[in-house]
Amino acid sequence: MRMRNPLRNRGWRYRAAGSGAAALLAATALASGVTGAGTAAASATTKHAAPKYNVVLIPGLTTDPFYITMGIGAKAEAAKLGVNLIWKGATTWSTTLQTPIVNATLATHPSALLIAPTDSKALFKPIDAYVKAGIPVITVDTTLANQSILAGAVSSDNFQGGEAAAKAIAAAAHYKGGVAVINVEKGVSTTDLRQEGFLAQMKKYPHMKVVATEYDNDSQTTAESQARALILAHSNLVGIFGTNLYSAQGAGDGVAASGDKGKIFVAGYDAEPSEVKLLRQGVINILVAQNPAQEGKLGVQYAYDYLTGKKNLIPKKQVLLPNVVMTTQDINNPAIAKYIYKTSL
Repeated sequence: MRMRNPLRNRGWRYRAAGSGAAALLAATALASGVTGAGTAAASATTKHAAPKYNVVLIPGLTTDPFYITMGIGAKAEAAKLGVNLIWKGATTWSTTLQTPIVNATLATHPSALLIAPTDSKALFKPIDAYVKAGIPVITVDTTLANQSILAGAVSSDNFQGGEAAAKAIAAAAHYKGGVAVINVEKGVSTTDLRQEGFLAQMKKYPHMKVVATEYDNDSQTTAESQARALILAHSNLVGIFGTNLYSAQGAGDGVAASGDKGKIFVAGYDAEPSEVKLLRQGVINILVAQNPAQEGKLGVQYAYDYLTGKKNLIPKKQVLLPNVVMTTQDINNPAIAKYIYKTSL
């Protein structure tokens, strides 16, 4: 799930958000105001309660471990800052389902909106309605093709992630043979960039060739069928890059069913528990893991900065977080395993 050659600022420095409490609630209670009085000779002074901000987080979908992990990070930061975080969204990845949720939420007039748009163009108008209503919007994970209306944007460096997947497959295959990409669908900012990064890196290997690019419409079953067909059509196939959860799992299943496990290397994206299980089994050989908890924390931090008059603390360019490469050989290393996504808030 989940921007764009002009946004490939991999050297951008970002201000990391602080860590939050381990046990989190969907809405955070605010401390009550404290009033104090001076002596008769002194002017009376009053401490007012900190303002309560309602920040809504609309993920790409609410049931995916990537977004659940993002929600954990966001709630931790909200608890730390005294922000009321509201988590809402569709249970499946769908622009048709996300758009009415975005439209309906506007009527509640939240203080700020954090959103992972399911389409980089179709969500522009609904999001622009918030901006016109004076509500700052920060995208997390996915973003808009036109970011000019946003108060901020946070994502992983998806182009670099695609490059990393290409490097890992190339090394495993000794830098020769054919490779293929199984992507989700065109128009999703993050997966588009992963594909771009992968293809760009592959051009650097003279003895390797990209033999096909497929789109599975976010269906694991379709991805498996496509992987099987690719194996039959290309005898020199040595690697498949699945740009998201279902693409990677489907590709891995297709390779395993064809009896080519260990011969055709599968690189996937994210660190969903189901993917990690296949990684440990060697069905998937490489995973490029993101840091969704940090994305959620930074999104809340930037919303708070905006609302408290500290807009200067929000990076003007999109913040791109580094990825972590996991392999079957090192997945049990605690320094790597800590990036595995969570399954519940």
